[in-house]
Amino acid sequence: MEKQFTIPPLRPATTTKKIPEPGPFGVVDILRAGLVDQRSEITPKHPLEQSELFYELNQHRIKLGMANSISGSALPLTIQAERSSAARIGRLPGVKSSFLHLEVFTGMDEDLSIEDVFDAPSPWEENPQHSRCNATA
Repeated sequence: MEKQFTIPPLRPATTTKKIPEPGPFGVVDILRAGLVDQRSEITPKHPLEQSELFYELNQHRIKLGMANSISGSALPLTIQAERSSAARIGRLPGVKSSFLHLEVFTGMDEDLSIEDVFDAPSPWEENPQHSRCNATA
């Protein structure tokens, strides 16, 4: 089973937007499909918009393709195996996992993004367990 790791093309493929289908009464269900912006349907999208939507995925594919061309298919398979195992690591049910191993592996721990600033606080930061126990006693 040979898996190909190739560098993706710089120019992304154009995709068509899915038009919502009419329901049983002949009209589009706006509550489920959302409002349709006619201007965005008519005007063409900028070629870089598709590329920017999948920037991180494209960068990952480029790195896998370069690793494949330099050292063969063993290194990209190892990288993918470690990435998938890091993505599966979690905490107990009910507690949100921070995915620190995956962030360190992908290099996202060094970047300061909008989620780092405006993310909701952790459950143990906003209401410690011992104060909840003492309040009920």
